[in-house]
Amino acid sequence: MADQIKWGILGNAMIARKCVIGAIQKSCNGRVHALATRSPGSATEVANENGIGKIYGSYDALLADSEIDAVYVPLPNHMHLPWTLKALSAGKHVLCEKPLACNAEEARQMASKANASGLHLMEAYMYRFHPRSRRIKQTVDQGAIGKPCLVRSAFCYHMDESILSSGDNARLKTEMGGGALLDVGCYSVSVARWLLATEPTAVQAQ
Repeated sequence: MADQIKWGILGNAMIARKCVIGAIQKSCNGRVHALATRSPGSATEVANENGIGKIYGSYDALLADSEIDAVYVPLPNHMHLPWTLKALSAGKHVLCEKPLACNAEEARQMASKANASGLHLMEAYMYRFHPRSRRIKQTVDQGAIGKPCLVRSAFCYHMDESILSSGDNARLKTEMGGGALLDVGCYSVSVARWLLATEPTAVQAQ
């Protein structure tokens, strides 16, 4: 891979616009080369603000761009499997937004394809790379707090009552990989398994 990684973004999702695109542009070894969206007109502003040179009107067109080294997938959960597999088939490394997949079998398919292709596939759990998180992990691993046996984790945010009652949001639709566990509960599962480096023997959720 080149020293300067050229990224392609599949979709104009808020997490890409507000967080990931800016982070890539500020990094020392990456640049967003292209953005793909079904509504190119709506992506013009974000492309101009971030110095993105290309806007594609389809995800397939972006994957066909031979200059792109890696792809970020911030699409709705149920689209992670097909577009990650397509990106890997196109020879692109993939950073996929959490949750990587909607179930274990989908994740196995994605991991198997990446391994067979000799490409990197990673789930976008950014918290693991924050200096504070890494220091906490190091402290636990070194036994500085003794032997941990319990992790309590909470992840909450506000959703308007009108959105909840309508049920129209993708985060609320089971067929689109919605639900509390896959949306933000997966962070609590991830951090518990990461800190303890083992599988849980008992789980409680609320």
